[in-house]
Amino acid sequence: MRVKYLNAVFSLKDITLRDIYGCGLFLWACYHQYRSTVILANLRKNKKGKIVTHHHGIPYGGWFELVSSPHLLAEVIMYLALTIILWGAHTWPFIFLWVLSNQVESALLTHWWYLSKFEDYPKQRKSIIPYVL
Repeated sequence: MRVKYLNAVFSLKDITLRDIYGCGLFLWACYHQYRSTVILANLRKNKKGKIVTHHHGIPYGGWFELVSSPHLLAEVIMYLALTIILWGAHTWPFIFLWVLSNQVESALLTHWWYLSKFEDYPKQRKSIIPYVL
């Protein structure tokens, strides 16, 4: 059996506009995922960066103004970017669909938890897709 592309050589000419857009989208989502996790971590810290509580709080700022789980939204966008880059890989869309369904379920559970624990939780905030879900 002969394997196609066994001796493949990479060239910069192989990079397409789709690859560049996919990489840009991936890096943009990584940045927002990082920002979201910093906001979550800072809920328990004082101004000096020392952890002062283990209680939960309502996060504000960044994508938290739109959704309850912006770090999960960013994860979905990162996998979407990989799907764009790996277009044509037959199994990759199934990986993306798994990540999408998993993150949506996690975001819904998190959103419902916030609503049950905080009476003053922002009512306009959605779970994972701004203005929609």
